[in-house]
Amino acid sequence: MEKKSLILNCDVCDSRNMKEEDYRQYETVTINSEVLIVNEVSKGMLLRLSVRQNIERTLECEEETDVRIVNGAYEITADRMPQKPVILVANGPLKVMPGTETVLGKYKCLIINGPAEFPESLTDFMNNMTVNGKVTTYPDDHVILGDDFVMDQYFPLRAVEGKKYFARNAVILQDADVDIAELLQKHIRIRTPRLIVPESRIEECSCLFDADVDFVVVPEGMALVCGDAVLDEELIRRKGRRLFVYGHLELKEDADMEMIRRETGQLVVTGSVSLYRHQKEEFQKLDARYEDLRIKSQERVLQGMVTVHLNKKLFDRSPDGIRIGSAVKVVIEEDVTPEMIIDGLNGINCLQIECSEEQREALDRINPEYGMMPPMLPMSEEKAGPGMPGEIAPLIVNAESYVM
Repeated sequence: MEKKSLILNCDVCDSRNMKEEDYRQYETVTINSEVLIVNEVSKGMLLRLSVRQNIERTLECEEETDVRIVNGAYEITADRMPQKPVILVANGPLKVMPGTETVLGKYKCLIINGPAEFPESLTDFMNNMTVNGKVTTYPDDHVILGDDFVMDQYFPLRAVEGKKYFARNAVILQDADVDIAELLQKHIRIRTPRLIVPESRIEECSCLFDADVDFVVVPEGMALVCGDAVLDEELIRRKGRRLFVYGHLELKEDADMEMIRRETGQLVVTGSVSLYRHQKEEFQKLDARYEDLRIKSQERVLQGMVTVHLNKKLFDRSPDGIRIGSAVKVVIEEDVTPEMIIDGLNGINCLQIECSEEQREALDRINPEYGMMPPMLPMSEEKAGPGMPGEIAPLIVNAESYVM
């Protein structure tokens, strides 16, 4: 009798308690895992059996080790000492607090499917970690503020004398009533890569920050708009005609371009401006500075339909092209020229296409997700290979952690 194969897909595979006879029944055993835990006994078994290993890291642990799976945010703090060595899989953000050197020593391995945040003094422990996300650090002896910290008039009252503060992205000073002199009297220091500050307050603010801080200066008379914004009548009414946008700016499709051009005196955008193609000419008449101009796509997406009829009228009404996804059948009408297909069909995914020979030649010249899907192969009750009829389907196990 032909043997099945076994495929194990998991974050952590623990082989330390495996029994060799349990796996002799399989023709092959494939282990796809971030971490494989072994001991002297299981290493020998894996070598004797027909085992294929697609492993990021192999850990040899003779002692008892916990495998901990966490879904969501997780913090490692000094008061949470594991009783046994731990392999951690965190599906979410991880934050490591200062003073956790001894605690981190208990972690044999950390797999983080999300962002990770570390104090600068503990970055050496990152060698024991796999992070599928952004890794950031912060200074140990600083109070952590928001990533983009907007300093209001109450901050000088709350600030603790002699303390150091840290904002990961920027400190934004837009409130004219902030008492900078009081912060200086309290010997406050603030560390951040960027300070957004009115032109008139640069000199008094500079003593609060490190010498390498990047000043983003809001010119005198301009209103600061902090964060992404929409350029419309309501924004101009609230902030005035001269706008300094720290972030990205966009225009809605129905924006009144005549009003915007009439009412906007000066515009500075530190990020990009997103608008529609028909608005570009009018917008470029403004006194505006920005990082780049992005044209919003008006692509027509036809998704999940049984039959799609493509005709000249549809192409004419789709200035940014047409994309077809997961359709059963696409019928290209006679009034659709090869040029329309080449210039206006951005992508097509379907089972069947009905068209002329000229239209098919045009389809072959573009590079969308185009292609006839192969017919499904019949499956018997006993044999259902993933691609080849007659093969015995493998036994597939998908799990976060698996104990062999």
